[in-house]
Formats: sequence, structure tokens, C-alpha cells
Amino acid sequence: MENWEYKLAELFKDRDNPKPLGACIGKVESLAPVIISIQDGKFMLQAEQIYICNQILERETTFRDYVANQSQSGKISVSCTHGGGSYSANGDIEASGRVHLNEVWKVGDYVMVVPDQSEQHFFIVDILRGVS
Repeated sequence: MENWEYKLAELFKDRDNPKPLGACIGKVESLAPVIISIQDGKFMLQAEQIYICNQILERETTFRDYVANQSQSGKISVSCTHGGGSYSANGDIEASGRVHLNEVWKVGDYVMVVPDQSEQHFFIVDILRGVS
């Protein structure tokens, strides 16, 4: 027969709410498909559970009205019977276009993972780097 104190303590224990997960560190296990492990590999987050900040995914940007001071000099040979020529120039350059940046994250990187209120979906906020 159980003692009433133990039974009451068990009831208190059963009613305690689980602690929310909160922000944690995840590890990139795969990029195709995206898989992130959390809590030392206990849980694997799949692509359908994950929202990734655009700064990690979008590795292209545009620019316009880029102005640079540049001095240029060079020599050019012209193929003609009367000799060659030379060319030198300097001045401002104006350009517009697209800049493609290198991949930001890779397998083995650590990322900041923040769960939503239900702890069923997770936000990958940024890549974590150690301080040296």
C-alpha cells in the first residue's frame, strides 16, 4: 500500500508543465535535403519543419551606381602595315549588375535555432562562429 505523501508528490509531479525548449544550437547535417540536428543529435529537424532566414539562402545581390576611381594604362598593338599604337586611360567607372556570393553555410556548421510557440516548427536564424 502506497503512502499518501508519495501519491500526492506523484500528482504534483504529473501536473508540472514541461519546460519550453527556447533558442538552441543546431548542427547542419545535410543541405540536400536540409536536416538540422538539435540537442546533441537527439532530434533531427526536417525541411518541412524549418524556416531559414533569407540571409543564409539568398547569396546574390544587385548593385547600381557603383563608382570607382581607377587608373588604367596599357599598350595595344594594331596589326597594320603602317605600325602599331598605344592606349592609356584613366577616370571613373560606373556599373550596375549582379554580385554572386559564395555559399554561406555548409554541412558541419552550427546554427542558431529558435522554436515557434508550438515547438513544431523552427527558425534557423544565423550561422554561429567561434570567437578567436
